[in-house]
Amino acid sequence: MRKFNVSTALLLGLIGMAPAAHAQSVKATTASQAVEEYIRAAADSNLTRMGELFGTDKGTMIRQKDASVDKRLVITQAYLSGVNVRALSEVDGAKSNERMVTTEIARGNCKVIVAVTAVLSEKDGWLVRNLNLDAVREVNTPCSGSGNFEE
Repeated sequence: MRKFNVSTALLLGLIGMAPAAHAQSVKATTASQAVEEYIRAAADSNLTRMGELFGTDKGTMIRQKDASVDKRLVITQAYLSGVNVRALSEVDGAKSNERMVTTEIARGNCKVIVAVTAVLSEKDGWLVRNLNLDAVREVNTPCSGSGNFEE
């Protein structure tokens, strides 16, 4: 029997990440839409859609052959599996093509508010550029009113 290491398992799990040649992804038309769709894709374990919505002003990262991006998407998906998301507001970022999207992420009664950076790409529309997973961590811990925490 052949043994698989973690890298092999990640690679096998991500083989389906590249979109089919005939499939076209729907571009996010606002920064808030990109953030909400990215987090919903993570919550639903849709690594393909996550890859379509994550990138820089040069475009989506799904086209790049960078193993660190694949790992980042898998880790993000693990943090956000099963959460609900709601963009609360968006304001201009440091650059003219950036927006900071104040976002509520919830699991049951546990909620966190995080700032997510989105960037506009000419090719791919609005993309999530930065989501601070340390700030999201609290949504995965027991909280008051969730039935998992005793006061």
